[in-house]
Amino acid sequence: MNPPRILIVEDERALGLALAAAVRQSGAHSEIAPTAALARRYLKEAQPPFSAMILDIGLPDENGLDFLASLPESFKIPSLVITAHGEIENTISARKLGVSEFLTKPLDFALFKKALQRILPQAPSEVLATPSRSSAAFIGASPAMRPVFQQIAHACATNGPVLISGDTGTGKSLAASLILQNGHGAGKPCSHFQPGAAELDKELHRALDQAADGALILENIEQLDQDSQKELVRRWETDADHFPQIVATCNGNLCQSVESGDFRSDLYYRLQVLEVKLPALRERIEDLPALFDFFLGELKPDQALTVDDSAMHCLQNHDWPGNLRELRNVASYAVTVSSGSYKIESAHLPSHLSTDLTQNANHNANLESEKLKHALDQWISSQIDTSQNKPTPDYRDLAGKVEQLLIQQLLKRYDGKLSRLATEMNANRTTLRKKLKE
Repeated sequence: MNPPRILIVEDERALGLALAAAVRQSGAHSEIAPTAALARRYLKEAQPPFSAMILDIGLPDENGLDFLASLPESFKIPSLVITAHGEIENTISARKLGVSEFLTKPLDFALFKKALQRILPQAPSEVLATPSRSSAAFIGASPAMRPVFQQIAHACATNGPVLISGDTGTGKSLAASLILQNGHGAGKPCSHFQPGAAELDKELHRALDQAADGALILENIEQLDQDSQKELVRRWETDADHFPQIVATCNGNLCQSVESGDFRSDLYYRLQVLEVKLPALRERIEDLPALFDFFLGELKPDQALTVDDSAMHCLQNHDWPGNLRELRNVASYAVTVSSGSYKIESAHLPSHLSTDLTQNANHNANLESEKLKHALDQWISSQIDTSQNKPTPDYRDLAGKVEQLLIQQLLKRYDGKLSRLATEMNANRTTLRKKLKE
């Protein structure tokens, strides 16, 4: 029996890839259609037919519910609808169209997986093909990733130079490959060059010659020495008709290298026609659960692994200086340490993640303490205002006011019930009542 096939109708590539990763972990194959028109074609041509559909309401060419309503009966399959707006009208319309599952963005992937299982036929236990690792960097739908996909789309539509910047491990090389595979460079000669090789000038010339009329990926271009930079500009000027499309990657800010004199300004301005800026993982931490799920599925495609809350809390509180590369290494460590378990727990993670969590908790506690001290200092200054020639209040009066505010705020937490407050905080109810009266 073949694995079930799911049609994902989603125009946000990041979210579509994340959904595809979750589908694969559920034991199914998937096809992504970014428009209603393409989804219709897939439904018509699918052999074997799709078993279910994941449908976003906000499609670029048609409202998702209108698309669903227009399908002939032969194309109607169990559907899970996703929308950025959870209006009751959408829910009602979806139910009338026979939709059994309805989720809102931002998507809760734990709920999504449960909903997916409800619409999927029983999937076989065979090992499914692992998707390309190039998709890993582009999973997620955080605000930080939205401009990245627009920039990559523009890069795919041009044969001009592209500069890809970002910290180590953010997926710059993967982005470069993605652009060449889907852009004007597809099917043309392609070469790859990274500074640091012996006989640098000779290697650069060879790479340029191999990529003539095609494309050249220049890795870590900020490490290119001055002589090689000069030669690259010269070739760019003299071989304009056959000069390859340059897709360059750089760590950090290349503009700062220009200002410091380490990088030629004429080369920089040639490269900076279109720039793709990849965010650090800490800037897109909302995507971490989907990314970690992806890596777990890649490492253990035959086993549906879950992550418990304590482990996810550790992961989301780490700073991730190594970005996606570090996250994949942590996933690999967790899979190894968990020794066949179906759930990744905090004990299966590297010890430094737990240390980070403790340090962050202490740091946050210190911040809260400092905020309280600052607020209390301001309040004391207002009570002891020497400029107004007011008498200095008694300590007991000040302490009583502070305690009164404390009890009032605590009462709000316990729905105004003094007995519940006294029981849960191990306080004397009579004493609390007396203090409130005072």
